[in-house]
Formats: sequence, structure tokens, C-alpha cells
Amino acid sequence: MNKILKLSAIALLASSTSLMAQSKNFEGANIAIGVSAIGAEVSGNSKSGQSSTNTNSGTIGKIAEIANLDLGYTFSLSNNGAISIGGTYTPGKAKIGNGSFTASTPGTTGSDGSVTAEFKDPYSIYIMPTYVISNNSAIFAKVAYNHVDLNVNTSGTTTITSKPADLEGWSYGIGSKTMLDKNLYLQVEVNVTDYDTISGTLSSGNSFSADPKTIAGTVSVGYKF
Repeated sequence: MNKILKLSAIALLASSTSLMAQSKNFEGANIAIGVSAIGAEVSGNSKSGQSSTNTNSGTIGKIAEIANLDLGYTFSLSNNGAISIGGTYTPGKAKIGNGSFTASTPGTTGSDGSVTAEFKDPYSIYIMPTYVISNNSAIFAKVAYNHVDLNVNTSGTTTITSKPADLEGWSYGIGSKTMLDKNLYLQVEVNVTDYDTISGTLSSGNSFSADPKTIAGTVSVGYKF
């Protein structure tokens, strides 16, 4: 009977150690390079300064592929629980679309034109609760604060007299992380970001506003120290 109890205790201890090792496999500082396919949707409207009732609206869709750099640290919390904090930076820019506008008197100088918008050098700061499934596999949820420089330009003789500010927003995502060996890992995730409203004024008297949203699928290869 004593032998059975001793064997049971040893088996339980070994099992607990193994489970704790699961989350420990993911603990530590990490760096990753990823590639994202980003779909941008900009739903907006324009209003003529000559007639406050003359408004136009539209939706612009755009897909861009960009690379990014991720730095983070993962803490082991329990047998299967872990949490990561970190940041992501994307050098470069991506065009999110363009739209046309017409003032209340079509054909007059400066009344017709187009607006082009670009995202530039976006970065995010995130927190990522993680559930470890096995020694080398985990799933996670992700919440991030996002900031992006915004370039807005017009064509023709119309210029922007009041430019939109840089964008801020929050993103929410899910994904999986797989350790390929002791240090290398593969991460796949999908994130949806809702940014603040873009607004500005044109020299023609038109004002415009838009609500940009993005959805991004990202594949990253990283190294855990």
C-alpha cells in the first residue's frame, strides 16, 4: 500500500513538473519578423461648403502587403497560462485608397478633385494572454493600442487647408504560436483595428470625414532568447 502511495505521489509530481514546463517553454524575450496582408476599409462622406445639405458618401477598399518587426517578452503564469507584452513596428507606408468629390456647383474651378490617403510607419503596443496547449503549441488573444502617421493629399487645384491628425485606434485579434525547436517559433494571427475618424477641410470649401478600419492576417517567424 505504501509503495502504491509513493508511486502515485511520484507520478503526480512528474506530471505537475511536465505541465509547468509547457508554459516555461514559451517564457523569455523574443524578436520576430512578420509579413502582413492588410485590408483597409474607409467609409466616409464629404460636405460642400456652398450647401450644407449637399453630401456624398462612399466606401474605399484596399489590400497591401507589408513587413513588420515585433519585440516582446512572455511571462509564465501557471501550468498552461502565460502572458506576453510587446510592440510592433512597420517601416514604410501603404496606400489605403482614394476618393473623389464634387462641390455643389460641378465644373467650377477647384470644385472637382480627389483625395488620396496613406498609412505611414504604424506601430502598436500590445498585451497577449496565452493558453498553452502542449509543450510546443499555444493559442492567444491580443489587444493593442495602435498609432499611425497619416498622409492625405489632393489632386488638381484644390488643396487641404485643415489636414487630419495622425490616427490612433485599438485592435483585437486571435492567433496561434508553435515552437519549432527550443528557440525558433512560428506565429499566425488575425487582427481587426478600428481607428479614430479622419476629418479635414479643402480650399474649395468642402469638408470630409472618414472612418478607417483594417483587418490584417500576419505570419511571423521569431526567435526566443
